[in-house]
Amino acid sequence: MTTQEIETVREGHFKLRHDLEYIRLAAQALPKTFPEERHALLERVLRYLRGTVLPHAEEEEESLYPAVAKLLGNPEATRTMTHDHLAIRARIVELAATKENEVDRLQELLYGLYALITVHFWKEDQLYLPLLERPPWPAFDG
Repeated sequence: MTTQEIETVREGHFKLRHDLEYIRLAAQALPKTFPEERHALLERVLRYLRGTVLPHAEEEEESLYPAVAKLLGNPEATRTMTHDHLAIRARIVELAATKENEVDRLQELLYGLYALITVHFWKEDQLYLPLLERPPWPAFDG
């Protein structure tokens, strides 16, 4: 990946982390909302997750993860991160299937998604992007 591509990923994560605050705030507000408002709130969160977060995850699996795997010399090196994506997708499906009157469960899913996605971005920013920014390691002759 080029320096510009890495910076684009970093900037995308910055914006996504900012937007993720809406999920945390939605979870916090949920018990105080009327059923009609709750429906609109959940629809907005699901639209964001499906329309922004999931496409971002797919893009990472096509560009960022192969670059890191190649650098580390193992196609399985990023498997833990793709499992994060599976966990995120599963919780989005659960969120969509949960009844709107199950406020405790909805809050649990929203807070869980917020934490899972936030930590996922942190791992990419702190572990993967710095690897890609380093000069290539010398070949091992041993």
